[in-house]
Amino acid sequence: MAEDRCARCGAPLPAGARFCAACGTPVDLGVAENDLHEVQVKAAMARSAETVVVIAESSLYGRLGLAPFVRLDQVAQLITDDALPAGALQELHEAGVTVSLCGGQLVTVAPRSAVPRRYRVAFANLIDEGPFFTAVRRSIERAAREAGNIELILADNRADGPTALANVEAFLAQGVDLVIEFQTYESYGNVIMDRLRSARIPVIAIDIPMPGATYFGADNYRSGLMGGEYLGGWVVEHWGGRVDKVISLELPRSGPTPAARMQGQIDGLRRFVPVPETDIIRLDSKNTKEEAQRLVTETLRGLPAGLRLAVVAINDQTAVGAIAALEAAGRARDAVVVSQGADRMAIQEMQRRETPLIAAVTFFPERYGDKVVPLALDILEGRPVPPAVYTEHVLITREDVQAGRLPSGVVPV
Repeated sequence: MAEDRCARCGAPLPAGARFCAACGTPVDLGVAENDLHEVQVKAAMARSAETVVVIAESSLYGRLGLAPFVRLDQVAQLITDDALPAGALQELHEAGVTVSLCGGQLVTVAPRSAVPRRYRVAFANLIDEGPFFTAVRRSIERAAREAGNIELILADNRADGPTALANVEAFLAQGVDLVIEFQTYESYGNVIMDRLRSARIPVIAIDIPMPGATYFGADNYRSGLMGGEYLGGWVVEHWGGRVDKVISLELPRSGPTPAARMQGQIDGLRRFVPVPETDIIRLDSKNTKEEAQRLVTETLRGLPAGLRLAVVAINDQTAVGAIAALEAAGRARDAVVVSQGADRMAIQEMQRRETPLIAAVTFFPERYGDKVVPLALDILEGRPVPPAVYTEHVLITREDVQAGRLPSGVVPV
């Protein structure tokens, strides 16, 4: 295929480009137009293009147009005349724009600057409280700073679907290049992804998959199986293989992914102990300590004293809520608990000698950013990425914590 070139001066042009004329190119605001209808049309062209090429006279550089239709760092090439000032050429270099200077038959194509292109990346945390979610946010903030070319925009989804959707609208208004989304409502995942796909914004989904997003987080069945197998072995060793009831603190609103974590825990337990479905009490924890404590408190009122109870939990918050209910009812000695996450809350709980929490599987939230931010840059720069990238998993036992044997990367309390 022949290379596309400018008809006037022969400057090489990218294949698949959209060409936009401009009425002004203020560096801070982007490429501008004086007609609002033209702004809408050209903004739509820029969003749909693989490559944006702007054609403008050098005298327009730095002039303030009525409204910008594309940011300067989204422009691949500027075609202008050779009267462009040297200072303007340097600013364009720093923005990562290739400049074609046309003067009759003479064309000078300024090379791209070695300065990395800057990106606006949004991160919406599930909720900005609790050890696990705080660790995830801090790790992403740190990795973004270290990358050096990411402007990170933060939001709190407040564990609420409508809030998550409102945050997406705010991200779109701010012209972000990619969204890292941590939200747990399966029903809102479809709406959020439709909105972002329509705007051609790539998405990384943290811990809960969303259709069309690149997934990063736990290998849920595998992490659940690790905890369940340890629980089963403990029951065989300490209770002679007998469990009367299993309390399963679940999160049905988030769909099949967290359900796989719960299935893994039950399957792991069943590899050692036969547990019929009729002996499993499934509770909707709503992902909070308070709701787990309330539900387990109500459940215990209906169970005879002296039963041996095994508790499997979707995360550390719900496990700690269950333990609070067991202790308030005076039934902690007849219970054993395993958890998922192994964040500061779980480590602190396992430091207590009498706790029924015997193990938790860590996801290393302090390391999320080390993989998420490079993954985001790979997507933004067009490098191939797998559909799912998993964090590491390590089982941490009560004995490990009390002996100070924590894996590298797990922060002791």
